[in-house]
Amino acid sequence: MAIRGIQNEDFEKLVRLYKSFFNTHNIFQKSEKEIIDYLKEQSEENALIVYDETNSIVGALFLVNFGQNENGSHKLWKFRHFAFQTKEVAQDLLEEAEKIVKNSSETSKIELTLAESEKEIEFYKSNKYILEGTLSNHYRPAEACFILSKCFS
Repeated sequence: MAIRGIQNEDFEKLVRLYKSFFNTHNIFQKSEKEIIDYLKEQSEENALIVYDETNSIVGALFLVNFGQNENGSHKLWKFRHFAFQTKEVAQDLLEEAEKIVKNSSETSKIELTLAESEKEIEFYKSNKYILEGTLSNHYRPAEACFILSKCFS
């Protein structure tokens, strides 16, 4: 088991993980080539960490820094496309991502947006993420989107 940055040979394996995990996500319903192109483009802009288990990608997430104060002592983060095969993989990836976030600045905040069709809300709450709000019709019509967050100081 290794949690590490993305490598070029990981992208095809990553497509399989994302297609199985996000079965209603618009991006991951496209062709394999379109998904790989999207993932490569996103990984140039944002850190992509993967959970490699015996040469199989069983978890992944993008770490997106989407804001900071003037001197960089406080940063805002988002996890994008957090997918995993088991809760144990999710827990290990979450802990690694949080460690990266904590080490990036004096204080930080992670904000997550989860569609109600995603079943991970309780997982995040059990890891001290709080529900900050609910959005209507955010990703799809008649579907709620939940905003969760966690702060570090």
